[in-house]
Amino acid sequence: MCRKRCKDILEKSDMLFSSFQVQGLCLFLYKILVDVIYLLYIGPTFQYGIRIHVLNTASSYLYLGMYAIFFYEFVKRRTVSSVMFIVLNMIYFIPLTTYCSLGSGSSSFLFFAILYWTLLSVLQIRIPVIVWKRTGISGRRCSFLMYIVLAGVSIFTVYLSWKYTGFRIVTDLLEVYDIRAEAAGYDLSAGFRYLQSFSTILIPLLILFCFRQKKYVLVLWGTFLLILNFSFAGHKSVLFMGILVLAGAIFWRRQMVSWIVPGGIGVAILAMLEEKVFEHGYIISLFFRRMGYLLAQLSDEYYRYFRNSPTEIFRGTFLGKVGFERPYPLSLSYVIGNNYLSQIVSCNNGLLADVWSNMGIMGILVMPFILIICFRLFDMASEGLPTRYTVGLVVYYAALFSNGTWSTVVLTHGFLIMCFVFFMFPRDEGLEGERR
Repeated sequence: MCRKRCKDILEKSDMLFSSFQVQGLCLFLYKILVDVIYLLYIGPTFQYGIRIHVLNTASSYLYLGMYAIFFYEFVKRRTVSSVMFIVLNMIYFIPLTTYCSLGSGSSSFLFFAILYWTLLSVLQIRIPVIVWKRTGISGRRCSFLMYIVLAGVSIFTVYLSWKYTGFRIVTDLLEVYDIRAEAAGYDLSAGFRYLQSFSTILIPLLILFCFRQKKYVLVLWGTFLLILNFSFAGHKSVLFMGILVLAGAIFWRRQMVSWIVPGGIGVAILAMLEEKVFEHGYIISLFFRRMGYLLAQLSDEYYRYFRNSPTEIFRGTFLGKVGFERPYPLSLSYVIGNNYLSQIVSCNNGLLADVWSNMGIMGILVMPFILIICFRLFDMASEGLPTRYTVGLVVYYAALFSNGTWSTVVLTHGFLIMCFVFFMFPRDEGLEGERR
């Protein structure tokens, strides 16, 4: 009875929030609140500065009004890549328009950003999802393979923890930088370093697999492996990813896609109440400054720097592996950090930073196609899976694509591995109803 009542509430709320009028209104309210947070807290408090550009402000709101049509399509389609676009709009594009309207962002940067975002959104809507028929791939065989992977990752993780840390368990997140410095000095072969990096991605996915198979003892074992992995190298992303995938699997339902922007409005209101009532701004600093305005500022700095400097044309990534010489002695993140901040800051950035650092103006036309190929691979790999098993990874990789170059996300951060694992997830007929 309780489950049926919850389902009815979900269905009714989805009918209310998923209309074009409500989604459009929520999008505008979210944009207004993002602007207000910048004017009251981010601009004056975090030294971004307030410079009101009337033309940019009018342009951003006008464009948002037209963009509501695209946004409504994302809410309607509810594929994994469409949900990723909703998240990217909230954490990256809308704060970028605010930074150009009320901060130091230039009109030319905003113009090119709008062109890029429009092409990317058009491609997202127009290019269809390719369905790869899983002919001859039984759920039992996939499950067996996943258990083999779990056994291999378990042996490897336990071995590394025993040999290098003595089964150390770290509970203080403030220790992570010391742990990373220590891990950098471990005498690991290149193969072991790659395996350790891949295990960081595989462990949360294996926890998710065991949860879906209702093997809760193995879920606890996977959680222990995750803690060992974190304690080995201090990468907070492994904890973040583990929390996201489990929270999504337990709480998320497909109808909640229409709640994302209203939920963002709620977070913005809570952030301002926290600042007003408790006089500290943890929510503002984490969700709006770190995940929003800092990315916008760095994207603008990449744009300014590479207008008058040579582009890398991917020589810092895959082309550099086959003999092409880079024009810079340092990675681009340090090139930007040295130019704008200090000699020790690494300024990672993705999306528009990829455009300007690798291809210049031509990247406006080329990079959206590259990203859409990545997103369609995610769609294809997760086809047939309930959305509650994919939503955590959608949020995780939306943040990664905003923070890093696409090639680093695809290879180093395990996007390809994640897609392969999701493709191998068993699609048991008895579980297909979860999709709804």
